[in-house]
Amino acid sequence: MEKPYYQDEYATVELDDTIPCIKVTLKGIPRFSEHYQLVQLKRLELMHQHVKNYPKLHMLTDSSDAGPVLEEDIVYFKNNVLPQMGKAGIRFLAIVMPGNKFTQLIIKEMTNKTGLIKVRYFETVREARLWLRKMTFA
Repeated sequence: MEKPYYQDEYATVELDDTIPCIKVTLKGIPRFSEHYQLVQLKRLELMHQHVKNYPKLHMLTDSSDAGPVLEEDIVYFKNNVLPQMGKAGIRFLAIVMPGNKFTQLIIKEMTNKTGLIKVRYFETVREARLWLRKMTFA
């Protein structure tokens, strides 16, 4: 993997060219909604930079250490981030789920209507990467 495209105390956004996918690792909670949106914008920027190089570019979100986000962040993800992913040709999103049941519910609410994008939930990054790799060659 290359060095992270974006990194702060809440998130790391990077390209994993071995799958290929844009990997976002989240820890804790964002400072405020604008911070959450900035991280998602960085994800989309990196996606747009690499989608032409990788016709089957995927998304991987490691939320194993993530906390909940606000309702406005859920709306932002559903109304802005997912549609842009779909428009760019992203078809697979793997999410590593946290242990916290409340945060799991929030993540499922954020991804319950994804249009063209197939979402699967995993317990480990390894399982998520294996699935995405299979989708690359499917």
